[in-house]
Amino acid sequence: MDLFVLADVEGLQSKWKWFLLLGLALICLGVLSLAFIPAATWGTVLAPGWIIIVAGVLEVIQVIRVHKWNGLYLHLIGGILGVLIGLLIITHPLAGALAWTLLFSAMFTVFGTFRVAGAIMLKSPHAGWTVFHGSLSILCGILLSWTGHGRGSGSSAWP
Repeated sequence: MDLFVLADVEGLQSKWKWFLLLGLALICLGVLSLAFIPAATWGTVLAPGWIIIVAGVLEVIQVIRVHKWNGLYLHLIGGILGVLIGLLIITHPLAGALAWTLLFSAMFTVFGTFRVAGAIMLKSPHAGWTVFHGSLSILCGILLSWTGHGRGSGSSAWP
């Protein structure tokens, strides 16, 4: 495993300029989104809302195309719910921003907890770094939950 990773890294060293450019571009986009927090929030709420709507419509179309199938009703319900949830996100973007914030808070907290527990139970050679990474994830989840419930600066929808 370690030899494979080292061999892979050696192949990427010739492309370091592209990785540097990618990193700088992502930093610039991050700073730009911090400068325009409301616009960034609206974009990150509306884009997934539309994606969910399109996915729901496509699922309903697929149900119509394979109308003689045992899983028809499950996919039909899933498609209809996808369209409805997407419409709720599009029509209520601030509530959608709060929902996304709380969803990511839960995800960070759960993933961090499992990462810490796995590192402690498996006793890997790099368990310290894994526990550190998991602890940071838990901290991010707690901070997002704190701001998402309106006790801090509000949800990510407000500067």
